[in-house]
Amino acid sequence: MAKVGRNDPCPCGSGKKYKYCCLRKETATKSETLGRERAWDTMMDKLLDFSREERFRMDLASAFDLFWNRSYTAEEMGSLDPMQVMSFLNWHIHDYRTSTDSQRIADIFLVERASTLSEQEMELLEAAQDAVFSAYEVTEVEEWKRVGLLDVFQEVEYELPYTSRLEGITTGQLLLGRLVAVGDVRRFSWISWLVPPEAEDDLKEYIGEMYAKYQEVHYQASWKEFLRERSYLFNHFMLKVQGKLPSAKVFVPRESEQEAEARPTVLTPESAKPKERPSVLVPGREGGEGPSVVLVPGRDN
Repeated sequence: MAKVGRNDPCPCGSGKKYKYCCLRKETATKSETLGRERAWDTMMDKLLDFSREERFRMDLASAFDLFWNRSYTAEEMGSLDPMQVMSFLNWHIHDYRTSTDSQRIADIFLVERASTLSEQEMELLEAAQDAVFSAYEVTEVEEWKRVGLLDVFQEVEYELPYTSRLEGITTGQLLLGRLVAVGDVRRFSWISWLVPPEAEDDLKEYIGEMYAKYQEVHYQASWKEFLRERSYLFNHFMLKVQGKLPSAKVFVPRESEQEAEARPTVLTPESAKPKERPSVLVPGREGGEGPSVVLVPGRDN
């Protein structure tokens, strides 16, 4: 489309000049989006710093065992890829119930540190806490416009703006992540990744079976309740199939370009050695020299 000049008639047909009509709306929308992204980044920084407090150290080992199904120990966290660490922290902060009255870290943060959050940061964190980790089928893609998604377990449709972090996504793919809704705007929290095509049906069957077993103990439990309490099962599934299927492609919030070779979703003994990975900052542990290699959206390169 030809670029519309500021003094040209507005394409909407209002009869006004573009600068007095839709340009103002578009500028306001972009400003609002940038403000929301900045608030998301600062909120995430505060939440990650809070999760590293010494009092959460005791829960770290049990949480790590549960998430990785005892395949690795918390002492091996320094051997994990930063993307794997972020995947663990996503669950650990939002879903894992700590020894502090079975509360989640993000819930404790909301109670204790609400005064440190701006109104916009508070809104974003509350939305993130209401969201659950699930699987989403890509139903429609309009490049640089929108992406249609279907939660395959809750059978709810969503629409996301098409951004650079979703570049290359195609209809029919299965995307795992935590979808956060703020008003009528939706975005993925932390990181999300694609399930290898060969594993899609098996994943749906596995999670369906686990939901049925959960309902045997928790009568009439909803999908949302199950996904909040058992989202670590997605990682258990990926551990089962790793080594037999190609690595999943990882999508990182606010990253403009994908890596030429996607990192694996889970660590396998032959894929990395501890000395090959730099240290990462974890709850209750002091970091060494230099910045953390845990990629905080909007802060780390």
